[in-house]
This record gives sequence, C-alpha cells and structure tokens, in this order.
Amino acid sequence: MPFFWVIGDATFVTDVPIEGLPIDSLDVLSETEHGALCQAVWSNNGGIYEILTEQEATVLYAEGNRGGWLFRVRFPDHEATKQFSEACEEASISYEVRRIYPVSALPMERYDLTEEQREALVTAFESGYFRVPRGISLSELAETLDISPQAASGRLRRGLDRMLDSALFPQANQRNYLRGNKDVNQ
Repeated sequence: MPFFWVIGDATFVTDVPIEGLPIDSLDVLSETEHGALCQAVWSNNGGIYEILTEQEATVLYAEGNRGGWLFRVRFPDHEATKQFSEACEEASISYEVRRIYPVSALPMERYDLTEEQREALVTAFESGYFRVPRGISLSELAETLDISPQAASGRLRRGLDRMLDSALFPQANQRNYLRGNKDVNQ
C-alpha cells in the first residue's frame, strides 16, 4: 500500500500530518489537474497498517480527513476478519463495520446495478447485442427477457449509465458510494 491518489488539492499532503496512521514519510510523486500520486513509507511500530498487512488484507478504498478514516477492505477469509478484529481490540484501535458482503456480490455492488439491469446486460452481451453487426435485435432481447422492448432498452441504458459512470469517474463514485450507506466491505 505504498502508493495512493489524493483527489483535489494535494498541497495539504505534506503540510498536514495524517493522524492515526503510522507513516514515516509521505511524498508527492506526480501531480495532475485532478490530484496527485503519493508514496507513503509506513513505519513498523504497529497501527492499522501492520494489522492489515498481518491479515493479508487488501485495501480497496480509503478516504480520510481530520475526523477519521473510512476503509473498504477485502480479507482473504473469515478467519482473517476475526483476527483483524481481535488485533484492533488489543491495540485499542476503534472501528465500525458498516457492511460485510461476499465477493460474489461485488460486481453488482461496485456498479450499483439492480438484478434486472445485470440480467439485461449479461443477456445482451452474451447474445451479441453489442457486436457489429448485432447478434440479436432489441425486440429479440426483450422477448428473451420476457419484457417489452421499451423496458429492455431502459434497463440497458440505466445499467450502462451506472457502469460507465463508475468506470470513468471511479473516485467520485467511491465517495458517493460510501456516503450512500453502502460502505465498508470485508
């Protein structure tokens, strides 16, 4: 976890200490108009970084400010999740689990798709709807889904809109995703 992006003005990175994280140094490697790529050198004297590393956890997303940190974390198994909890308690690190869901739920959660949108997109993709030339017409797709062509078109458009929004603007979506009470996964 040495590299991460800071979205927005990155000048605060070297000016403001990152409270609650054991970091020996923090450097801005590259700046863009949208933010900066940073590199942290973590200290080995305990803290959340060491606990996550010991449990072989993957930080999927982190958002922090002076008020605290919000992490989306993936653990390799339930036992690692349990050991993380015990280690945090032992180190007096307080945390709150807001949501736990299985890996199989990630694609729908990531793009915030409904079951119907996912079904329409998968069926359209597998049937060649997006190929040139099309492998299936909208009417045929609708018939396969047992809905009207208008409903099929709407599901495809809304599903694609959500997927493209998440893919093209991931950081903005992460913030919206987190604020929409669909946060922290383990």
